[in-house]
Amino acid sequence: MKLIICLLFMLISAKECNESKSKNTSEISSEATTELSEMRTAQDDVEVSYRASTRGFFELITIKGDSISFTNDYNLKRINTFAIPAEEKEEFNRLLSELDITTLSELKAPSKTHQYDAAPAAFLKVTKGDEEFMSPSFDHGKPPKTISAIIEKILSIKSMFEKQ
Repeated sequence: MKLIICLLFMLISAKECNESKSKNTSEISSEATTELSEMRTAQDDVEVSYRASTRGFFELITIKGDSISFTNDYNLKRINTFAIPAEEKEEFNRLLSELDITTLSELKAPSKTHQYDAAPAAFLKVTKGDEEFMSPSFDHGKPPKTISAIIEKILSIKSMFEKQ
């Protein structure tokens, strides 16, 4: 009789543990979903622009929301706009979230050849709501290490659509 009561007690307690685990899992997943949607909304409010120019060369790339726009036209008359694939957008948002945009203005360029037209001068600008954060000029193709990953991602997304 004691054995039956012990087994019955173990079955009831095991069932209650499983129910509480599933409740905790669903609570965590709903919290994570809420945080993810808030992060996506915040990321959609952010506009990232990369500009490189010198005599005879101009490039402007802008990422806002789920689209990328780019042009080589100084007058900004021919602008190409495309939707960014979801996996590329997620990677871009991850890189952007790792970047401390408030320190953009404090970055140091690894080389200065853009100052005498040996390389195009490039800038990274991040606009978040009404606030604007801009890096100092650096050589196109040689960004500061802090922003090199995000610049490479911007250029790789652009190259996906360049021939279209």
